[in-house]
Amino acid sequence: MLNELLLGNLAKSLTPRRVLNILKTNAAFAASAVSGRPLVWGIPPVMTIEPTNICNLRCPLCTTGAGEMERSNGKMSLETFRELMRHFGEDIFFLLIYHQGEPYINPHFLEFVEIAKRKNIYVTTSTNGHYFTEENIRRTVESGLDSMIVSLDGVGQDSYERYRVGGKMEKVIEGTRALLAEKKRRKSRTPNVALQFLVMKHNEHELPQVKKLAESMGVDRLLIKNIEVRSLQEADEWLPQNEAFRRYDLHDDDFIVKGADKKYCSRPWLSTLVNWDGTFVPCCFDKNGKYPMGNIHQISVPEGVWHSGAYKDFRARLLADRKQIDICRNCNQGFGSFLPARRLKGLFGSREE
Repeated sequence: MLNELLLGNLAKSLTPRRVLNILKTNAAFAASAVSGRPLVWGIPPVMTIEPTNICNLRCPLCTTGAGEMERSNGKMSLETFRELMRHFGEDIFFLLIYHQGEPYINPHFLEFVEIAKRKNIYVTTSTNGHYFTEENIRRTVESGLDSMIVSLDGVGQDSYERYRVGGKMEKVIEGTRALLAEKKRRKSRTPNVALQFLVMKHNEHELPQVKKLAESMGVDRLLIKNIEVRSLQEADEWLPQNEAFRRYDLHDDDFIVKGADKKYCSRPWLSTLVNWDGTFVPCCFDKNGKYPMGNIHQISVPEGVWHSGAYKDFRARLLADRKQIDICRNCNQGFGSFLPARRLKGLFGSREE
């Protein structure tokens, strides 16, 4: 995540209140991991907001693109976003406005950015690059958006469309060039534009070419990212041959995410995700909203969702055995044990590592 960020802008969003909140939430996570009890202090300093779960492309490994979205389709309203900012905006310092869909499909997307920027929040997004019209480009630069990812997973149309089904590679390139030109014309440092390349079996040989393309386009950064699969069939079809670009260890009859033995995950203590309809879920791996934590329109004190019984139960399950939670099994983020087992036993009696 840090790869596409402007760290100077991120630092400017750190008000004393937000710094104190970050310290509280990190302390709660550390205390929870050591004690085995789901302690919660503060408000999530990081928030992801889904402007829509609708997309113009049909990427086969994406829940939306593959037609596997179990939630109803929709677009976040301006009212919902304003309500989120009213209750959480003073404590959030970092906001991601994207999840299971193309952000520009929501007509209020850039208004969301503007509202958040008025609160001095660092804002980033991710797009497939098909909506860079002249007006959207102008408004994107004017909005104050700090950074963005533009996905381009091929250097030829055939290679690109193998995954970005329904997409036009040249449209992405031309639109991104136009955005960068508008930045230059306005002498603006933002948005910082990162070109993202998902490494897959059919395009891994294009890495040298995509590096040259990124340089010729003049993007600020090139992100090389591995892909997520959910079955052996998908692993066989999509995973690159180069082990360095695989997030999995493959076996004859199974595949295991690297880092699967990490015991603790800080996300349910440090961040939250809000779907387009205002429903909170633990993180971006809950693509179908299987673990709802509350809805901003259905509770009298929205900040209370962070301390809700559903959140407390989820954190407790995570601390007890992360592998029992289905959405966690394909995730390699997190931390190992903070203390050796014998030390934990001495501190907390019968608790086992």
